[in-house]
Order: sequence, then C-alpha cells, then structure tokens
Amino acid sequence: MKGKLKLRRFLEKSKGRSFLLLCHHNADPDSLGSAIAFARYLKFLGVEKVRIGVSQSVSSYAKRLLTLSPVPVEKNPAVEEDVVVIFDTSSLEQLEPIEIPPGKFVVLIDHHVEKKKPIKANIAVVDSSRTSTAEIVWELFKYFGFADEEGVRALLAGIVTDTANFRFANAKTFRAVSEMLERFPVQMGEVFQLVAPVSEENTDNARRMAVLKACQRLEIRKFRKYIIAVSKVSAYESYACKVFLQLGADIAIVGSEKKGVRISARAKESLVKKGLHLGKIMEKVGPVIEGSGGGHAGAAGANGKANLDKAIKLIIKEIENFLREAG
Repeated sequence: MKGKLKLRRFLEKSKGRSFLLLCHHNADPDSLGSAIAFARYLKFLGVEKVRIGVSQSVSSYAKRLLTLSPVPVEKNPAVEEDVVVIFDTSSLEQLEPIEIPPGKFVVLIDHHVEKKKPIKANIAVVDSSRTSTAEIVWELFKYFGFADEEGVRALLAGIVTDTANFRFANAKTFRAVSEMLERFPVQMGEVFQLVAPVSEENTDNARRMAVLKACQRLEIRKFRKYIIAVSKVSAYESYACKVFLQLGADIAIVGSEKKGVRISARAKESLVKKGLHLGKIMEKVGPVIEGSGGGHAGAAGANGKANLDKAIKLIIKEIENFLREAG
C-alpha cells in the first residue's frame, strides 16, 4: 500500500498540528466510521486540535456512529486547520460546499479507482482492491501499531455497509474483519444494530411519500430479459432504488432535480457478477451533470448542477450496451 510509510512519518511529527477530517456529502458509515476511527488514533498520538467535517449531511445509516466520535462532527465546516484528511472521496465536488483553501496539507485515504482528475494530495493512500475505506484505515492502524475497540466498531460498521452486508466482500475483507474480531470482543450483532437507519416519524413519513411518488412516476424499460426501472423524486433516491429492486427490477435508476441534480442507481448481484459496474458508468455521468459520479459495482451515484434527463439517457445507453455485449 503506497503512502503509508510517508503518512506514518508525517503523523509522528504532527502532534502540534491541527487536523480536520472530511467526509463526503451525506456521509455514510464507511466515510464517517473511518474518520471517527482516525480521530481516535490522532487523540492517542496526543493531537489536541481535531475536528470531523461532513458535507451537507450524515446519512441515516451513519447517525448512530456519532456516539463513537471523540471529537465534534460538524456540517459544512470552514477549513481552518493545518492538515486536511479526506476519507472515501474521489473528487472535490463530493465535498461541496466545503472548500479547501490553498496551502493546506492534504491527505487522501480512499478505496475508489482514481479518475482522470483525482484529488491532489500531499499524501495519498489509495487501494482500489479494497471493498471499503475502513479496511485501508485498519491496515494503517496495524502498520502504526494502534488498535482501539470503539474505533474497530466504527470500522466494522463501514465494512458492513460498503459491502452490502458482505455480499460484495472479498478475501481481504474477511481477513480484516477476522483480525478485528480476534483483537476485540465485538459482536457483529452490535455492529448491525449500529448501522440500523435512524428515522424520526416525520422523516419516515417523508421517505414513504417519496417512494410512493417514485412508483407513481415509474417508467419501466425492458431490454431483452432485463427490467430497468427509472423514476424521479425530490429526495430518498437510493431508498427508492432499493424498493424497485425488491419489487422485481434488475436495475433501478432514480434522479432528483431538487437543489441540483442527484442520481442513484442500483443493480442486482447477478448483473454485478456478469461484470456490470455502475460506479464506472456514473463516472461518465459526472461531466454531463456538471458534477461528479462514482461508487460501487452494484450501487452508485452522481451529483451535479444540471442535465438530469440527458444523464439518465446516458446511463440507460451504457447499461444497454453492457447487456448487449454480455449476451
């Protein structure tokens, strides 16, 4: 893993520096869990000034992790610290409206494939063979000689969600999980409870209304034997995608034009095994919507400013091209 020696040497000399740990918009358990665990390590080193910042919001699946954080977690913070550490984020657009001023020392820790314009970092620890950023943080902790039970809980939460409850896990994933469970008496039941979505009654009602509207606006496309569900909502795009798959769709694409353009896509595991990679398709969508896109093979998203209809047409075209080639 490139960059870990350089990072260790830098951190060993950084006790007097201030750190801001940044997570992408609607921070998920992998991004937030990695930042929380890393904050615990910095506190172990004796770093006094540490904050965690999230762009726009924390996802409902990650809100319970906030109880594990040893430092404040703030929404859209001003970047005043000496060092900025970015987790699980492949483009600066995913941090908007947070802006990193020139001259800051930037560290990037991520598991996504680098794009044409990767984040410029002084130190980059990127490993696309990993199914989550949390695994990379665990590998760093082993190299640093550090382990912390609450930090491990946060990392396990990130692994569970980013692998869709281990459906997309690989040998490295299970090795990392095994090492953590051997080190600390953490029950996986606790971890699954930790990532259970936090829903208030009003939020739950809004989500149900969004899904019903998504069903009302649903457009069903059939390509050979595959069913592609396409719809638009004002919120809860990823949840609507999940529901469409549960209802029988092979692929779901849901977009929103409220406060910019957001698109979420999901695919059944059988298509992922055939080689479909929605994350790579969303990377192509980023420039179309004047923003960025990416994600995993079976679950991906994009955020931008305009051209939702054009973007959806591109996604469908890319999916149909794949299905045609895959036979």
